[in-house]
Amino acid sequence: MILTAIALILAGIVVVFVFSLLSQPAVPKPPPEVPVTGKPPVSVPPEPPSSPAATVTTTIVQGPPSFRLLVTPVEARARRGEAIQYTMTIEPKGGFDKPVSLRLDVRALFLYSESFDLGTVDPPYPKSVGYRFVVPANAPPGITVSGVLSGEGGGLRDTVSLVLIISG
Repeated sequence: MILTAIALILAGIVVVFVFSLLSQPAVPKPPPEVPVTGKPPVSVPPEPPSSPAATVTTTIVQGPPSFRLLVTPVEARARRGEAIQYTMTIEPKGGFDKPVSLRLDVRALFLYSESFDLGTVDPPYPKSVGYRFVVPANAPPGITVSGVLSGEGGGLRDTVSLVLIISG
């Protein structure tokens, strides 16, 4: 009788031990050791899925085509007879690729007002063009000349305000 009791106790212990092993989550197998070489391990990209459809790559252009007109310097100070080198840049947006006509309208108080056709800039963009302006020798010193550079192309327009201070 004692042997039967010991056998039942041992059988119960074995059953509890087996059930506890089965109820525990499986421990993942650690990755194989990677030798330390100072280089990252090489990974092979997965094979692309085989399918009869072709893969097409497209470039997404955000927003409608437009452009931005940039000028440096925006404000300048010069004496009579001195030259100022302006740089005008047409920066495209959304794939803009139309010619841009440049025009400069200047005004000095109520004394002077004139418009200048600076020509047309053709794509490809971005593109920069230089414009050298010589302050007239007979310009009165101490005045401020304001200007508006406008660019028009493809039914679009952008403007930049400019300031020139003529010193003594």
